[in-house]
Amino acid sequence: MSNKSEKGVALAAVLMGVAVLLVLASIFFSSLLSQKTSVDFQKYAMQSLALAEAGASQGRAELKKRVRVDIKGRIEDPAEHWTSATFSAYIAGNNSLGFLHDFGYAAGQPQFTVSGGNATLTLNAPDLNTAISGNYTATLLVQPNGAPTSPSADVYVFPYQYSVTSQGSVTATNPSVKENVRLWQGEFAITILRANFAKFALFTSHHTTPSGTTVWFTENTNFSGPVSTNGRFSFANNPSGHFTDAVTQHETKARFYNEGSSILMDADANGTTDVPIFDVGYERGYSLINLPSSVTQNDLKTQALGTMANPGSDGIYVPNSSGAVTGGILIKGDASVTMSVNASNNAVYAITQGSTTKNITVDRANSQTTVETVSGSTVTYTGVPDGVNDEGILIYSLDDITSFSGTVQKNSSVTVSAERDIVISNNVRYETYTASPLSGTDPATGLAADNMLGLIAWGGDVRIGTSAPHNVEIHGIIMAPHGVFTVDNYDGGSPRGTATLLGGVITDFYGAFGQFSGTTPLHGYGRNFVYDPRVLNGKTPPYFPYLSGFTAQDDFHLDDKMIWEGEGV
Repeated sequence: MSNKSEKGVALAAVLMGVAVLLVLASIFFSSLLSQKTSVDFQKYAMQSLALAEAGASQGRAELKKRVRVDIKGRIEDPAEHWTSATFSAYIAGNNSLGFLHDFGYAAGQPQFTVSGGNATLTLNAPDLNTAISGNYTATLLVQPNGAPTSPSADVYVFPYQYSVTSQGSVTATNPSVKENVRLWQGEFAITILRANFAKFALFTSHHTTPSGTTVWFTENTNFSGPVSTNGRFSFANNPSGHFTDAVTQHETKARFYNEGSSILMDADANGTTDVPIFDVGYERGYSLINLPSSVTQNDLKTQALGTMANPGSDGIYVPNSSGAVTGGILIKGDASVTMSVNASNNAVYAITQGSTTKNITVDRANSQTTVETVSGSTVTYTGVPDGVNDEGILIYSLDDITSFSGTVQKNSSVTVSAERDIVISNNVRYETYTASPLSGTDPATGLAADNMLGLIAWGGDVRIGTSAPHNVEIHGIIMAPHGVFTVDNYDGGSPRGTATLLGGVITDFYGAFGQFSGTTPLHGYGRNFVYDPRVLNGKTPPYFPYLSGFTAQDDFHLDDKMIWEGEGV
């Protein structure tokens, strides 16, 4: 073979090899491209699924906000003057969706669209500020879950079921990659009811002491429920108090300590000098809230009297007719009251007035009340002393209750009302209650804690007396519409530890509890006020005074876990 032929064969072989290599390289790069496309698609699919899940989460959060903030805010807005007729119309018209449309939004927000038995709301993603080229759209679908009802006067219940669908879309490729997510089988109920003074962790008509001394909220101030005053609040230092619920005041300006040179400002804080923490908000210029009048006081007295006329002589009375209790427990003359629970788990109210002591035992299970006059007779009546309207145990004193203490039986709601002072002489505790932070259930059983106490001193003060122990505990809602909740001898004697209140305080002025030098206690008690959130679920002491307006609450099923579905598009 010639040299030329050999070179030709070699060149052909090289070219064939190059061709083979090019084919192999083509296959290799084609495989890489295919794998990259597959990886990219998986990445985009995961991104779009993450976007869809974000949309579903936003949809659920938006629904909670519409129910717990927007509806509640519109219902409680004092400028609206809602009446019973407003809500009765939705009940009569079986119009739960109309109620959601009319109340479930804040100013400037879109309302639910109602059509064909559905209420829908579409949500677009905000600026996500991420490197992902994509977005999501979520849709809330709400339907009636049965007809709305009015189980009692001024109580309106709207039941719903809902789902949330969301589509995430990544546009980094053409066509875009989309994924759908659905949250379904959720339900909740909204209850509209007349607002009760018991809802306040703290309310004062004038936020000073009776002598006019300024009351400063400092870093030792913590309130976990609604706080309001018809005056103004005063804040000192940074931080200067933590408030986890709405704070409102009538005056348009707050007072700030300003390192000793106090100033008034229409502001939430005084720069970085005096800085309270408001988790929900601080509204100034809020409408006046009128404390309950003598009409409300007379209502309670009428409930306690039942069929009985005003007594002419001092004594302890359980109004009755034909062997049945017809009212509550009425006391004329200064008296002491001690609550307890006997071996049969019945509530016992030991009342001493003058030289007479009566042990009044309430057997709720058998609907009987036994009145034992110590060193005297014993009589048993049908029924329990829960007033004419059967709301709960009612004790009404026409004078002072000079000593009050004891245990509130676990199934008893009790209101103790006096026309003058109520003096707390020892611990006042619920038989079952939830330790702080409260969840509304008894930690021992997990069951709802049913007992609740209200103390109302109509014309005087609720006072912690000098015989009360160190670190006294008081469970209940305290009200003194013309007075204060205070401590006797708060400015004398040795420090007495901490007074712990499980409940709320509604008073005309802010009462003194103790005196301190810096962080060192000198006299009286320190305060540890723990809010009882059951009142936000409508649990209040019987016959406790109502506000003129309404409030809204949900049944907390919006916090239930939901079923997730997902599928690609």
